[in-house]
Amino acid sequence: MSKIYRCAVLGDPISHSLSPVLHNAAYKALGLTNWQYSKEKVSEAELADFISNLDDSWKGLSLTMPLKKTVMKLGTPCDYWSRTLNVANTAIFTSNPAAASPSQIELCNTDVSGIIMAFIQALHERISGVKKAVIIGSGNTASSAMAALIEIAQASKLEQVKVVARTENDGSVKGVERFNNLLRAYCADSPNSRSIEPCLESSENESSEKKSNETDANYESVIGIEFPKISEEILKCDESLILQSLSSLDAIRAIAEADIVISTVPAHVADGLAIALKAYCKNRRVKSLGTLLDVVYDPRPSMLLSVWRQYGLGIGGEEMLLYQALEQVKLMTFEYRNSKEEAEVKAEVKSEVIAENISNNDSDKTEDYDNSKDPKDLIDCMRKALQEAL
Repeated sequence: MSKIYRCAVLGDPISHSLSPVLHNAAYKALGLTNWQYSKEKVSEAELADFISNLDDSWKGLSLTMPLKKTVMKLGTPCDYWSRTLNVANTAIFTSNPAAASPSQIELCNTDVSGIIMAFIQALHERISGVKKAVIIGSGNTASSAMAALIEIAQASKLEQVKVVARTENDGSVKGVERFNNLLRAYCADSPNSRSIEPCLESSENESSEKKSNETDANYESVIGIEFPKISEEILKCDESLILQSLSSLDAIRAIAEADIVISTVPAHVADGLAIALKAYCKNRRVKSLGTLLDVVYDPRPSMLLSVWRQYGLGIGGEEMLLYQALEQVKLMTFEYRNSKEEAEVKAEVKSEVIAENISNNDSDKTEDYDNSKDPKDLIDCMRKALQEAL
C-alpha cells in the first residue's frame, strides 16, 4: 500500500475554507491518489503544538490570518515576499515536522502571485497598458495587493497607485507608509527595477505637517475617506444624496478613473461604496470602468462586484484563491521545486533568453528554461471543482 501524504489548511474559524476543494481536485488531476488535503481548526496559541505533533506523512500547510504571521517564528522565509511582508500563507516540511528546526520548515507567500495571475489571466497582454491603480483597504491583504502592484509595474506602464481606506482607522495614511516602505525595499533589492513616480494627493482637511512628512511617497494616496454605512435610509434616498454622504468624492473619482482596482475589504464593508460608485457613474454618465479584483468570494458576487460588472470587467476573489492554491500545490508536492540557488540562476537565464527572443521574435528558444507552465487541464479541473463548491 502506498504511503499517504498529507497537507491541510489551518485557521480558526476554518469550516468555510474552500482550499480542500482546490487542492484535492489538483491531486486528482495530477494522479496523486495517495495525497490528502484537509482543514483543521487551529488557533494562534495552538499552532506550534499542532506542528510539533505532526508525523513525517505531512508535507505542507496552508495558513489563514492571523496564522500567516504567527508561523513566521516557526520557520524560515524562502521567497522574497514572505521575507519582505513578514507574512506566509504556505509552510513546507523538508523533514519530519515534529523534529523540524525552523530551517526545515520553509515559508512562502503565494497570495501575491495569486493576485498577479488573476489579473494576467483576465487581461492578458492588456496588462502592459495599465497606468493607474487603486487599492481599497489597508489591512493585511492590502499589503499583498501592494506587493502585486509593484510586480505588475515592472511589466506595465503603471505610474500611479492610490490607497483608499476608512478614516476611522487612519488606514490610508498607514497604507501610504506601508506601500512606500515596500517599494523602497523592492527598488533597493532590485536595482534595475522600475519605480513608480512620486505623486501625493491629499484631502483639504489634511494637516500641512502630515503633507510634508509624506511627500516622498511613491504613489498617490486618498486621505480622509469614509465609506457610507449601508442602511435602509441610504437605499431609499436620492442617488445624489448618496454621493454627498461621502466625506470626499476623491475616492469614487480615483476608483472610477483607475485601470485596475483591488478591493481588500470584507464584502459588506464596501456595500456603501458600491452604491456611491453606481450613483457616480450614473450622474457623471460614466460609460466604462477598468478592471476590479474583489478578493471576497463569499458572498459571491459582492455588491461592489455586481455594480462594477455593469460598467467594467470584474474578477471574483475565487480567481485569486485558485492561483494562490495552484502555487501551493506545486510547492507542497515538490512538482516544480528547485533549490533557492537553482531558482535564481534559472530566473536570470530565463530573463535573458526571453529578452533575446523578443528582439529576435523567436519563441522556441525559451522552451528549455520554461519550467513554470501550468497544465491547462490542471487549472480547468481546479476551477471546475471550485465553481461547483461555490
